[in-house]
Amino acid sequence: MKVVIVDDSAEIRERLTAMLGEIPGVEIAGQAATVAESISAVHLLKPDVVILDLRLPDGNGLDVLRLIQREQIQTRVIVLTNYAYPQYEKRVIVAGAYAFLNKARDFIRVADLVRSAATQALFPGSAKIAEEPVS
Repeated sequence: MKVVIVDDSAEIRERLTAMLGEIPGVEIAGQAATVAESISAVHLLKPDVVILDLRLPDGNGLDVLRLIQREQIQTRVIVLTNYAYPQYEKRVIVAGAYAFLNKARDFIRVADLVRSAATQALFPGSAKIAEEPVS
């Protein structure tokens, strides 16, 4: 399964690469730090999963997610962000994300979601997983 990691932080991309690289059958097909790079990577590499930050230097991940949905690109998008506010979560899930995670609290869950995505058929808009409410 091919994964593309989109985050403006090289450190986050490296941590995700190391964590996901331990999962059998997962290939980190590419990385991107900007909206422009991520759109190019999605078109060129046709990943099964995109791990997407919302805040990017040249725009936002929601634009990337909307493009993926508009063009009906068959990929699961896991949004991983420091800006895990309810208003963003709602927009992201409505826009077609597979999951919405808080970078500070849910980082380790990315691996479980990638494993889960690997075992499911790719049907955009299905199996939405939002982070659990904070008590």
